Amino acid sequence: MANLSRRKFFGSVAATAVTAATLSGGAATQVRAETSKATAGSSKATLVPRKFPFLPNDEFGNYEPTISADGNTIYFARWASPGDKRVTGPSDIFVTHRTNTSREWPGNGEDWSAPERLPDEVNSASTDLEPWISEDGNTLYFMSSRPEGGGKSSIWETHKQADGGWTKAQLVAGGNINTEHGNHCFMPFDLPGQVAQKSFISGRPREDGGPSGADIYTTQFVDGAWQPAKRYESRLLDSIALKCRLNVVTQDDFTLGVVSVHDFGKFHTLLFVHYDPTTQEWKGPVVEAPFNDWNIDGACPNFQHNGERMIWSAGYDRGPDLISGRSDGAAGVYDLFWLPTSEIIAFYKANAGLA
Repeated sequence: MANLSRRKFFGSVAATAVTAATLSGGAATQVRAETSKATAGSSKATLVPRKFPFLPNDEFGNYEPTISADGNTIYFARWASPGDKRVTGPSDIFVTHRTNTSREWPGNGEDWSAPERLPDEVNSASTDLEPWISEDGNTLYFMSSRPEGGGKSSIWETHKQADGGWTKAQLVAGGNINTEHGNHCFMPFDLPGQVAQKSFISGRPREDGGPSGADIYTTQFVDGAWQPAKRYESRLLDSIALKCRLNVVTQDDFTLGVVSVHDFGKFHTLLFVHYDPTTQEWKGPVVEAPFNDWNIDGACPNFQHNGERMIWSAGYDRGPDLISGRSDGAAGVYDLFWLPTSEIIAFYKANAGLA
């Protein structure tokens, strides 16, 4: 078993994320201050996560989920340390299906299949995490530490076949997407009035010989090929240190950004921002998710393709547990949660003074 932790994937990324911000005058500190002001003592609106039933939740935990366009299939990562003997590496990718759609979504525990490990064509003896399923359900992207990637972490893809099987996973080729500096969280990046893109987080230096960072890069798929990835420059997003994922959703002409923050050796948390299509800029205030708990992991969401729901994993009901960035590759047990996107946007608007 190749035991490689997330901390080892990204090397010094977390340690240098603050210095990677380009704003002067303590920009990251300023963002944290604005964040606390936007949430402290505010009773304008709140959010209460909705927990999936048992099943698809179970005793072994479900981590970093992605949901199909119809909402009836969930892919997720599962750590080996909670005890599922089917996991052959530190973590593998699993799937669960909603087999009874007669009840209101998400139904109850009788409506979902027991989680199944994806075949060896997809999983490996290395760490496999962060799945994202395409809108047509035929391409699964994920992060892996397998040595063929040549880096701390790299982005892979596998394609669903007519018989329901999966092709042998391959590195995402072209576009300078995979480098030796660590690359992960390959996600949709669709902004109003702009060409659809994908975003990912990369630890590559901004200039030759410079320090590693935690920057957002974007790429487009044109004529069957990924175009050269470019660093996405945003005064606001660049000022948020230790970011490890950016999710974007537009609903009723409002574009929300959800930034996952991971201070390695600590837990994930979520921040909300918004995008102004008129100025083509990301704007604050930065608002913390009210269910953030610095002692419990909870982040790395995905949106359903129609933007209706956000799904993520967290240990809210498990109490303090093992941190997923441990040097020994172990992790805790996480459950699946969800919220309607409309409620998240309403919460953000109310607490950001935009309502």
